[in-house]
Parts: sequence; C-alpha cells; structure tokens
Amino acid sequence: MTVSETVFSRTLFKPELDTDGETRKKLQLLECNWTFLNGHKQEECLNNNIQLPMIKDMINTSELIEQPLDKDNKPFHSILRNLKKNCYKKLNVADFKRILEIYDEHVFQKMWKNDTRQSTKMFMDSFKRLQDVIENCEPKGKKILSICARENLKTIEDTLMMDEPGVRIKAMREFRSVLVWITLAMDRRRTHEKIQ
Repeated sequence: MTVSETVFSRTLFKPELDTDGETRKKLQLLECNWTFLNGHKQEECLNNNIQLPMIKDMINTSELIEQPLDKDNKPFHSILRNLKKNCYKKLNVADFKRILEIYDEHVFQKMWKNDTRQSTKMFMDSFKRLQDVIENCEPKGKKILSICARENLKTIEDTLMMDEPGVRIKAMREFRSVLVWITLAMDRRRTHEKIQ
C-alpha cells in the first residue's frame, strides 16, 4: 500500500467522492515528499557513517589485487552495464545492500576463499564494514528496491553464477563503479571527479 493509499484509508476522504481529483493529487504530492525525505535521511546516514578515505583505499587496494589477474582477451559485456547506463544515480540503500550481498556471495567468497594476501584481507575487512554501515542505514520495516534495481539485479546475479572465472574477474574490476555510486549516494551533489 502506498503512502497516499494509506492516507486515504485513514481519513474521511473517499476516492469515489474526489470528483475533480484534487485530493488524490495532493496525496500523491505528499507521497513524493515522503519519498524525498526518506531518501534524504538515507543520504545523511551514509554521509555520517562512511568515510571517503576508506572508499578510496578500497578502490586503490582493488587495483593492486587485480594486477596479477588475467587480462580480458575476450572481454564480457559489462556486467553492471544496465545499472551504469540507466539508473546508478537513483540507487537507494536497499539496492546497495543487495548489490553488496550479490558481490559477497558470488564474487569475493568464490575468488578469495583461500586467499591469504594482506591486500585481500584489508579489502574484505573494509568491505564488511561497508556492509554493516549500509545495513544500519537501511530504513526499518519494508525493504524496497528501486524499480531499476528490481529489473536488473536478478540478471546480474544470474550472470555472476556462471561457472566461468572470467565473469568474476570482470565483476571484480567493475566493483569500483559500485564504490563510486555509493559515494555519490552519500551526497547527490558530488561529482565523480571529486571522488578520485
């Protein structure tokens, strides 16, 4: 049930009596405002709890980890292409939580199950901290993925479940994009250039 439907059900206003549609328009505006405020709270929570130096360290560490990996001789299409192209600026905390869960299960745990390198340990320690912050910033109650995430995350997960090492390497290289998107969600006015 949407906010406007909830308000309708808790007031004396009856949709069938709203002949000119004014009441419905006002309630839809209320719903938009509520969604905006909820998004602002998520942005504020991320901004207060994620340290940009940690994200930068994760980006730099991931580059170090990648260096000895095989290069893409036959590169896969971008695994995150639909998120990159259509909606990375609209992703919410629930979306990021799900993306991190998918990466944890299908990429990092499979690639680094027995990895003892210090760089990998540092990266995963930061990754777990990031997961904790994202979970704490997720609104309580119903966890709602954005429309774009709902449309694309299942395809991304299915791709990562393919039993081909090249897919995971490609996904790991693209994880830096996810980190950049998270920093953009911390402050919607921030540009990509400010993060580098």
